[in-house]
Amino acid sequence: MLTVQYSIMNPNFQRAEKEPPVRMSQAQNRHFRQQSLLRAAMKAVARYDIRGATVERICAEANASRGLIAHYFESKEALLLAALEDWFQTSFAIKRDIGGDHSLSAEQRIRAISLSSFSTPAYSWENAAAWQAFTNASRHDRTYARSIRSASRNVRRLTAPLFEKAAQEHGTEINAELFAKNLHALEDGLWNSLATGKDDLKVGEARKVCEQFINGCFLANC
Repeated sequence: MLTVQYSIMNPNFQRAEKEPPVRMSQAQNRHFRQQSLLRAAMKAVARYDIRGATVERICAEANASRGLIAHYFESKEALLLAALEDWFQTSFAIKRDIGGDHSLSAEQRIRAISLSSFSTPAYSWENAAAWQAFTNASRHDRTYARSIRSASRNVRRLTAPLFEKAAQEHGTEINAELFAKNLHALEDGLWNSLATGKDDLKVGEARKVCEQFINGCFLANC
């Protein structure tokens, strides 16, 4: 079985939050303040759900004033959507980097992409809990639904060709698009379990479940 510790191999995999530089340009200061609001919004949604993530609670998380939110975002709803899409972009950038790393086999890239879903910065309990809240809200909010569907399509479009190539490497045939969809759905379900705690699932166990799924994808006549 192939295992890839991409977090060690690629420094882009671990994008830790950094302290702001002592002196920042105006653009750097703007970016830092926006990012602090986006992180605070995700934390507030994780802890209090969409409705409970009030401007007051977001400000408290960010140690910011209401005026700062109004300066950068038209409304609380605009801030929440921006926070969700910023998280999507950060997570997908890592997956895209892995997918384009031709020093790895296609199967190794699939494994590393899946691993990234359960590693920082993409994964944290707060991100999983916020994701759960946004997906619940997407049933009735088309704005969230469009954003979530677009992000899901991007991941599947990235992994489907890798499944196809990996199957060729194994000398077998599979429905690559279906396996890409199934892996993504599996990861979503595991995030749900981790966010709610309903199954007492651990992050390491979630990773192993995905590993086992990938192992089975390339068995003969799968």
